[in-house]
Amino acid sequence: MERHHSSKQPDWNLHSTLPKLTSNAMPCGNLHTYRAIINLEVESVFTSDDENEDSIVFLSEEDEEGSANKAILPWKILIADDDSNVHDTTVLALSGVEIHGKPLEFLHAFSAKEARQVAENNPDTSLILLDVVMETVDAGLKLVNVLRDDLSRKNLRIVLRTGQPGYAKENLMGNYAIDGYATKSKLTRSILISMLNEVLDANLDKDKLPN
Repeated sequence: MERHHSSKQPDWNLHSTLPKLTSNAMPCGNLHTYRAIINLEVESVFTSDDENEDSIVFLSEEDEEGSANKAILPWKILIADDDSNVHDTTVLALSGVEIHGKPLEFLHAFSAKEARQVAENNPDTSLILLDVVMETVDAGLKLVNVLRDDLSRKNLRIVLRTGQPGYAKENLMGNYAIDGYATKSKLTRSILISMLNEVLDANLDKDKLPN
């Protein structure tokens, strides 16, 4: 019967090819000599002359750390709104969504003052969804100027969201350094995702840490 075996594994049946030494064939006083011969024969069975034989390469700890560092970092999005329902619905709408192949991480603030503090503590925040009316009717607008001028957050994307129809988009876009504007009553899930895709596209080729 034909027999197959792997070239990477010793054939345990090859021991039959070793010389069979009997006590009659073993000269007196040469026991150690014959043991040496047997050891040499056994060693030749397990020694490969193939210089091209595959070898096992173990991943070093430095390589493992390098692979871990390649993990995709999420977009940090700050939701600044005094209505907790807006926070909940926004997170629900964007649950499981990836923008340009990156997941989303949400930060929360319920006032303009708190939003400034969160932005300062998280300099890697990519975008803020900012309500206009919070402590005052223009708290969000004032925060835009603080973020751009006082904190010099030039690369932070700012999208204003308001429930007040009195704010004209053209005036806001022209007078404030914002990247997007939406009326809450007209902001659907698909529109929000499209807006994030467009706004965050500008950050892809820039430093991930806003200035």
